[in-house]
Amino acid sequence: MTTPQVRRWRTTLLDNGVGGPTVAKACQILRAIMNTAVDDGLIQRNPCRIKGAGNAVSAERPFLSADEVYRLAGEVPSRYRALILLAAFTGLRFGELAALQRRDIDLDQRTISVRRALAETRSDGLLIKTPKSAAGVRTVAFPASLTTELAAHLAEYADAGRTGLVFVGPLGGSCVGTTSVVSGCGPSTRRTWVTSTSMISGIRATPSPRPVAPRPAN
Repeated sequence: MTTPQVRRWRTTLLDNGVGGPTVAKACQILRAIMNTAVDDGLIQRNPCRIKGAGNAVSAERPFLSADEVYRLAGEVPSRYRALILLAAFTGLRFGELAALQRRDIDLDQRTISVRRALAETRSDGLLIKTPKSAAGVRTVAFPASLTTELAAHLAEYADAGRTGLVFVGPLGGSCVGTTSVVSGCGPSTRRTWVTSTSMISGIRATPSPRPVAPRPAN
């Protein structure tokens, strides 16, 4: 294997539409393999010597303004309104939101304790697991303007009991997918959703030095 061959392989991947980050990771893996081959004396020189091939620059995720967040939250089915608002103003991932229980939310202190996350695996299906790292177990504050929203959601939609799920689907059980969140919305809402992100965990509100004013629920 030679450096020109590696260069052609990389160019072919990019020309065939493989994403830049994916190609960069592939180059990193190949370079690591070849480094091991050098260490083992199988080859004299690593052919993966393309400058910058292992570097990937991901596009910055778009931000929604506070008005856009509340407009989106007002157009999705009402059981998902609090889900949208928490995703935007706390930065919690979808799996973390889906695994929240009543006992994790402290309305008086305005905090959420993240102790677990919902994950979907090919072998075992849906699992509620502890976060991958110790840093994933944390306490997150939410704006005072969401206290009334969350209280109303807990009273109407959440499962009963301290360990009851906060966000459940219309037929019960965990709110797994995000497709149902916007399935009943108009085209403009779906466009806003898709252009901001295809996952709830990607929604972020534009940071603001001032508290977000409360908005009435629809």
